[in-house]
Amino acid sequence: MNRFMVISFLVGLGFATHVHAESSKDDAMSLLDQLDQLDQLDEIEFNEAVDKAYDCAENERFNCADREIKRARALVFDKASSVTLAELVTYRKKQEDFYNEQKRLAAQMKLEEQCASSCPRSEEYGMCVVGDMIHYYCTDVPAPRRNDSSSSSSNSTLAAFSAALNQVNSQLQADLARQQADFQRQMQQYEAQRQERELRKQEQQAQQRRLQQQQQNALAIQQQQQEQARRQAEQRRKAEEERRLANEARKREQEARRLARQRENEQEEANKLAYLGSLKAGTRLAARNCFGESHVYGVLPSIQPRLVSCVNVSFTVQCPASSVVQYRGVLNNMISNTGGCYGDTVQVPNSISCPVDQFVVRATSVEGC
Repeated sequence: MNRFMVISFLVGLGFATHVHAESSKDDAMSLLDQLDQLDQLDEIEFNEAVDKAYDCAENERFNCADREIKRARALVFDKASSVTLAELVTYRKKQEDFYNEQKRLAAQMKLEEQCASSCPRSEEYGMCVVGDMIHYYCTDVPAPRRNDSSSSSSNSTLAAFSAALNQVNSQLQADLARQQADFQRQMQQYEAQRQERELRKQEQQAQQRRLQQQQQNALAIQQQQQEQARRQAEQRRKAEEERRLANEARKREQEARRLARQRENEQEEANKLAYLGSLKAGTRLAARNCFGESHVYGVLPSIQPRLVSCVNVSFTVQCPASSVVQYRGVLNNMISNTGGCYGDTVQVPNSISCPVDQFVVRATSVEGC
């Protein structure tokens, strides 16, 4: 039910009760108790929604957390609950940011592993890591080419062997020098390629170390933020517990005051009843003729303190020889009368069957005006 409608209904009901009841103080207390009960129900439902939202956010169920935040927002009842809701919204956002960052870092690490295994060239590795190249398209390191040299020797006949011996020896020396030079060039190429591979490997390792350090720093920051959010959540829970204990103490104090007022009112009513009973027991009534009319008058006992300032005394009139009541009447707002016809009296019918000086007048009840 809409809370405004409930409060309007209770106020209207309280106004009607105030108009028709004899005591407005008890009605006002009843209305306050009913409003306190409504506030208590709203506060309980608000705290349940907040706790459920924190649980959902901690378990990465963000749709669930959003539903509970929406439910809690409709139940905000004071400034403290508004602060609590704002802290909850902040905590939920930080949890989702941390979750998304973990997913992003995991994906980045997987990509780096793929790029490192498929892209040995530093320029291609860098393009793969930043997403400008897919690792499937990386090229392999070209293998060094082998320059196989073949030696040629001139075939000579046995007849020209002796004449060409010096020439053959010179050719062999030249071929050996050429082979040595080719071998030296190959060794230089091998060394250059090895150094290039080693340099790329060092660059890749350095880049990986930098990225890992950046990731560790980012994770450390995220963990610090999460720890700070956890501490804030713990502080919020402690504050909520302190507010709950304070509310319970306040409600116990209100209940104690209500019970004390109730006991006080009950004691006051009991004292008034006892006082009225004492007035009845001590009231002395009589009748006399006043200018041809029958009048009843009487004297109230003097009892201190006066707990009831205005009293109505009900009485009966009988004749001495009869047990039948001849007349019932009331001395409204009775004041003691010792002066006869010129004081507080009430006229009774002249149809009573015995003379006025024989009337038997008895007080039957004494009530407040």
